[in-house]
This record gives sequence, structure tokens and C-alpha cells, in this order.
Amino acid sequence: MKKGILVVSFGTTYRETREKNIGRITQMVRETYPGYLVAEAFSSAVVRRVLKERDGIAVPDVREALKAMHEAGVESVVVFPTHIIDGIENNRMKQDVKACLTYFDEIKTADVLLATEADYDKMAEALWKSVADAAGDSPVIFMGHGSEHTADACYARFEEALKRHAPNSVYVATVEGSVSIDDVLRRLTASGRKSGRVLLAPFMLVAGDHANNDMAGEEDSFAEKLRDAGYEPECILKGIGEYPKIRECYLEHLRRCIGEKQGILYGIGVGPGDPELMTLKALRCIRESEVVILPAATKETCHAYRIAAQVCPEIDTKELCCLPFPMTKDAAVLDAAHQEIYERITAYLDAGRTVAFLTIGDPAVYSTYGYIHRRVKEGGGRAKMISGVPSFCAAAGALGISLGDNRDEIHIIPGSYDIEASLALSGTRVYMKSGRTFDKLKHALEEQQKEKEISVYCVENCGMQDERKCCGLENMDAPGSYLTTLIVKEEKM
Repeated sequence: MKKGILVVSFGTTYRETREKNIGRITQMVRETYPGYLVAEAFSSAVVRRVLKERDGIAVPDVREALKAMHEAGVESVVVFPTHIIDGIENNRMKQDVKACLTYFDEIKTADVLLATEADYDKMAEALWKSVADAAGDSPVIFMGHGSEHTADACYARFEEALKRHAPNSVYVATVEGSVSIDDVLRRLTASGRKSGRVLLAPFMLVAGDHANNDMAGEEDSFAEKLRDAGYEPECILKGIGEYPKIRECYLEHLRRCIGEKQGILYGIGVGPGDPELMTLKALRCIRESEVVILPAATKETCHAYRIAAQVCPEIDTKELCCLPFPMTKDAAVLDAAHQEIYERITAYLDAGRTVAFLTIGDPAVYSTYGYIHRRVKEGGGRAKMISGVPSFCAAAGALGISLGDNRDEIHIIPGSYDIEASLALSGTRVYMKSGRTFDKLKHALEEQQKEKEISVYCVENCGMQDERKCCGLENMDAPGSYLTTLIVKEEKM
């Protein structure tokens, strides 16, 4: 049976926001469901006419699009609206769908963005997290479209949901609904804040005519009314479709309608290097997975793959996906890379695939997997951590020493941590991935050794064929591997 998905939007004549919002969502649908014929329709006759006359772009209405899909041989179709509320536009769309029922053996319609109680909570959290950095500590006013339909009440309900997630004062004002910017201004003034910065942001799929004119325009706009009242408005001209967390909310509605099983992500710790230290559960999860994510440029350069392949040769029958993480401290570069990797993995999950993400050691201890795990969980996805033997435990075993006895403290310290600050910690200190800071760390420990009794141990590439162990600072040369663990134990007097 040939299947199709029709993405239905009101539409916009603003090219840039159309591409960044409607186009991005349609692209996401195509990437997630490559076996489906994916088409677009705009419900606004005005938008369609302007695009055709001004730009030569012909976008069909709902009935035209469904007819074309029928003629293309589609027998089962899912209609996927990008509307926020089940108001006038969405109900017109449903009437158009009803008129085309005879075209298909099966036709389903996905929910609007705000359909269930869970939708309000999830959307509020996603929207707030998307604008929180820009908001700072300022009040935020979201501009919704509003409607004469009874569904207009959704905006006030959504404002209440936002208040549960935002520490700031948050409001939702509408252009054509019952709650106007004047109503919100009165509440803002009554709250005691009578001046200062106020952030304005669209609560609309696109930042089109309403955002540019009714919200941010120079005359009779939200921004002008705030200025006249003594505030300093700052406008975000971004549709909500530009926010990855919101796009995930949209996709969840489509997935819910299609009824496909949501995939699951396993973050699998393969241990420090010795394949015999891999757990039975780790092996089982790899074998059950369809896709294996390798956090490296190639499988040959992936430590985790090389460990697992020795005891799980069937890993090479899986779809291997190499997704390298950048080695940088630039927060913006890291965040962008994590988001791109997250979206690649989410595409597999949304298609119902079982995915294994391999990581050395344990996924809960200074692992790149943690960044992806949190994003998947926050996006409503399924993700589980499969524990592995941490390098510091394996290193202590290889050395034949105890990390802690009785009331000893044990401190696990990343190589990037402030070395001087760590020297004040009592008990056992474990410096993980310290190869790059070894010289500086060794010098600091040599100075500390002049003042107190400490024993220092080093294990490089623990559990691997080129494992190297060393006891005593005087015997330690600079290691050649990033995967170097230093263990510092205070000697009891």
C-alpha cells in the first residue's frame, strides 16, 4: 500500500520564515518517513494567490493536494496540520479532508499542537526552554493569533501552563482573540513592573505579517504600545517552527497519529578497553539494536567499536552510523554539534528503530552520550543507560589497589577541572582523561608531595593491548594517550 503524508499550514508570503519553519518541518517529515510521499498544502487562499502572482510559486489547497496524492497512487494518507489550536482554520481543513474520503482506503488526521493536557505542558516547557536565554530575567509576552472560535480559550490555558515552567512573568496576548495586548499591559503594570525591558516573541508557526507588523511594527503594534507605556520592548522575529524542541512536539503528534512504535536509544557502556569486562546486558542490547551510533569519524578510530567488535562480531551486520563529537570548549559549537547529532539519532527513533550508542567506560560518567540522552528524554523520547565498568574502577583493579576504605572520600575529577582547586580535596582523587594536562598535573602533585604523604598511580589505555601502568611520580613519563587515569591516595598517618 502506497502511503502519504500531507503537511497542511495556513501559509505565509514571507519567503525566509516559510523556509525556516514550514519548509523545515516538511523536510523533517521527509527525513523521518522516507518511504512516504510527503506533500504540502496551504489553507489560505490569499497566501496562495500572492505566491503564485508575485513569485510564480503554486501551492495547492487541501483538496487539490489530496486529489494529486490520490492520482499519484497513494492509498493511505495522514493529514498533518501545523495549526496550534483546533480553531476555524483547522476545522475548515477537516471539512476538506472529509470531502476527499473516497480517494483513499485509509485517511487519518493528526491533532493540532494543543490538543491534550499533556500537549499544553510539553509545549510550554519546550517553548520556554527555547526562549529562556533570550529572556534573561525580563517579562515575556508571546503573541498568538487568536480566534472567534471557542478554541480561543486555549491561549489563556497555555499561559497558565507556561507559568508552571517559567520563572519569569509570562503572558500570551492575541491579535484577533479575546485577550489583547491592552489586557496584558494592564496586568503587567499591575504586577508592579512599570518600565524596563520586555521580550516579545511570536506564538505562531511562522514570523510573517503578524509578527513583523502587529507585533514588531512601528504603528499600532504590540511593541509601540509597550513603548508608549514606558517599557523597552525587544522582539524575537522567529516562528516557533525554528525551535528544535517545538519541531519535536510537532513530530510527536504525527508519530502518534501514524501509530508507529517509537524507537528506543540505548547508551551502552562497553567498559574501559578489555572486551571481557563488557556486561551481558550490553551485549544483548547491541544484538537487539538495528542501528549502532559510533561517536567517531570512522569505525576504525572508534575505541568503543573496537572493544565491542572483539566479543560481538555481529555488530558489523548492523547499520553503523559515525557521528563525531567536536573536541572544543566553545559552548556554541558544542551545542550546535549536539543538536545536529540529536536530530540524526531522533530520525531513527521516530522511524521506530532501536539504536545503540556505544561509549567507553560508563555512559553516566563524563560521557558524550549524556548530552544526547538528556535531549532525547526532554523531547519525549525513550532512552536508557546500560552501565559499563568505569575506567577508574578497572584501573584500580589493574593496579591491585582499593579506591576507598571505611570512611575514605573518593573524588572523580575530569581532566579539564581546575587542578589547584582539586589539591584541597581529601581522600582519594581520580583524575580521568588526564593525558592532555599530565605535565601540569604532575608538577602540581610533585609540589603537594613535598607537604603531605600521597601515593600516585597512573594507568594509560586501561584494558587495551597497549595498557601501561606506573606507580610513583618519579617513574612517570608523559603519556601518549588522552585515555590516561591518575589515582592519588592520601597516606594515613
